[in-house]
Amino acid sequence: MRKWIALSSALLVAAAFSSGSAHAEENSNGAAQSGVLQIPEQRIQGAEKEKSAITDASSSCSHIAKGRELCLSAAEPSETGNTYWAGGGRAARKSASGDADAGQVAANELVCSTGQLNYTYDRFNSCLGSYPVNITELKEGKPVGTANMEVTAQMNLDPDGLTWKENIKIKYVKFTGNLTTTTFGVSFTANCNRSCSMVNASPWAGEQRIIPEQTISGDVTFGVGTPNSGFNGGITTNYKINISQSGTIPVQPNTSWSNPQKIRCDNEVGGTAGCVYSHVKPNLELPLSQYGEAAATYLFQQQYSNYAWGTEQEPLHRLADEAAQQANRDSTCVVAAEGAVDTPELFVRKTSRIPEDSCDEYPFAASVEGGTPGEFCNDVEFELVDGKWIYDNANPSKPWTQEANCTRGHVPFDLNRNAGGALGRLVQSERIIDFDAYTVTVTE
Repeated sequence: MRKWIALSSALLVAAAFSSGSAHAEENSNGAAQSGVLQIPEQRIQGAEKEKSAITDASSSCSHIAKGRELCLSAAEPSETGNTYWAGGGRAARKSASGDADAGQVAANELVCSTGQLNYTYDRFNSCLGSYPVNITELKEGKPVGTANMEVTAQMNLDPDGLTWKENIKIKYVKFTGNLTTTTFGVSFTANCNRSCSMVNASPWAGEQRIIPEQTISGDVTFGVGTPNSGFNGGITTNYKINISQSGTIPVQPNTSWSNPQKIRCDNEVGGTAGCVYSHVKPNLELPLSQYGEAAATYLFQQQYSNYAWGTEQEPLHRLADEAAQQANRDSTCVVAAEGAVDTPELFVRKTSRIPEDSCDEYPFAASVEGGTPGEFCNDVEFELVDGKWIYDNANPSKPWTQEANCTRGHVPFDLNRNAGGALGRLVQSERIIDFDAYTVTVTE
C-alpha cells in the first residue's frame, strides 16, 4: 500500500463531518475524500434485548350471586419488584470467528429485568418478567380480602429441533383482609396454534395447592410437526391460569394471555429444522483486529454514506439464491488488473501495494440490498497507522459522495474470504433464512 501522509499531519487538518468521522481532504463539492475511521464504543450484548408488552390479558369480575365469591384480574399490577432470569438454551454461543468465547458467554445470555406484563426476547429465548394475578374475595358483592400472585416464565427454543420447553413459576406474594382461607388451588394450561401442539400442556398434574409466600413451578413442552418457515405466519403460544378457593363461588376463576411475539420454525438452514423468534435481528460482529480492511470497508459505509447499511435503522436482508448473489457481485465488482485506466465502473486492483487485492462489496452480494452497479459505489482503501484506520479515495476518476449506497473496498483476499465465512456461520447459527433481517457491528 502506498505511503500516506503522516498521521500527525492528517490530524492537523482534520475536521468533523456529519457522519462523525474526520476528513483531511475534500473535493470541490465539499465531500471528504480521506480521513480517519471513528471506532464505535464496544456494544454491551445481552443485557435487555427486544421487549413486547402483553396486550390481550383477559379477565373480568362482576357480582352475580349472594354469599362469598371469588374473582381474578390482571388489571392492577402487584407491588413487588422486577424478576430476573439469566441463561438459556444456548449458553455457549460461538463468536463470528467460529470459536466459543468464554468471556462473551454471560454477555450473550438473555437477561430479563422487565416490568409487569412485559416479555423480553433474544433470537432463541424469551422471558415473562411478571404477570400479576390479583384475587378478590367478595361477600354480598363487597370486597373482604385480596391475594396477589405473580407468574413468571422462561422459554428456550431449540435451534436444532422442533420441541422446546417453557418453565412456569407462580409465586404467592401476599394476602390482605378477611379471606375465607388463605390457601388456593392453582391449575395452569398452555396451548399453541398452527403446526404446533402440546407435548405437555401443564407444568404440574391437575390442581396444585399454594400457600402464602410459596412458589410452585414446572415445565410445559411444545412440539411442531411441520415447520412453518418463511413468511406464512408464525406460532403463537397462549396461557391460562385457574384459581380455586374452598368455601367460595368462582365468579371469574381464570385469566389468560398470549405471548405477543410469534415463533418461526423452519427447515431452510443447515441439515436440521429449528425454531427462532424471527423478529429479533441477529448481529454480525466483526472486530477490526481480526477482519482488518474488510471490517473497515463496512464501517466506512456506515459512517460516511447516508445509507448506513447494517445498522438497526437500515438492516441488511439475506439473499439465499446463489445465482442472484453472483449477479450482485458481478454488477458491483467489475474487476480489472493493476495498470488499467481508472473509470467509475472499473475496480482496478492495486496488487503492488495490497497483497492479493480483492473487491469487497458492501452491502454484501448475499444481501437483498447488494448489487448496485460499481460506478455508483465509493471506492476506498485503508492503512493502519499508529492504531488509526486511515481511509482514502482509491479511484481518482470518481470522487466520493455521501449519496453512494455502496462501497467497494480494496481488501486482501484472505480477509475478504474470512468476513464472508463469518457471515455464513451467522446464517447457520442464527437460522437466518431468505429475506431475514440482520445487523452488522464493527468493533475494535
